[in-house]
Amino acid sequence: MIDLNSYMQSSKTNGSVSQNTGFSIWHVVNLWQKIQKDALSPFEMTPVQFLLIAGLAELGENNRSIKQSTLAQHCRTDAMMTSQVIRTLEKRGLVRRTQHKKDGRAIAVQLTEFGQNQFAAAMPAVSQADAQFFIGLGDRVDEFTDVLAMLAGEKRRRRVKALGR
Repeated sequence: MIDLNSYMQSSKTNGSVSQNTGFSIWHVVNLWQKIQKDALSPFEMTPVQFLLIAGLAELGENNRSIKQSTLAQHCRTDAMMTSQVIRTLEKRGLVRRTQHKKDGRAIAVQLTEFGQNQFAAAMPAVSQADAQFFIGLGDRVDEFTDVLAMLAGEKRRRRVKALGR
């Protein structure tokens, strides 16, 4: 368990704001977002739009409809923001919104063929941008991802290969 008082004292004496862990996270996130925006600009897509389209692609395999609320939970996005972004994507012809067949109160969302094609076209650019951005981590990318998940309150279980004797 972390002693919060000790942490607060040491963080006050560790130097400037730019040396602060939180500031470092903020700085890295901003750099990553800029790289993602640049990678997605040829597709006229924002990182949030891409995230929701990718979430639909994952959840909507076999072209099934997904509840908008399920998509928001899956992508860990705010429900209202998700709704606004989905409406924008619908206007662009990337997604289709309908009444959910089993839950009359819910909105169902699915990728259109155009949306699937745009996702397939943008995915390599996003993957390349990520690979370039995280190259400095070398073979520790999975470990870094696990640490981020831990900070977000998630518990990951990763299979570890047994050592041969």
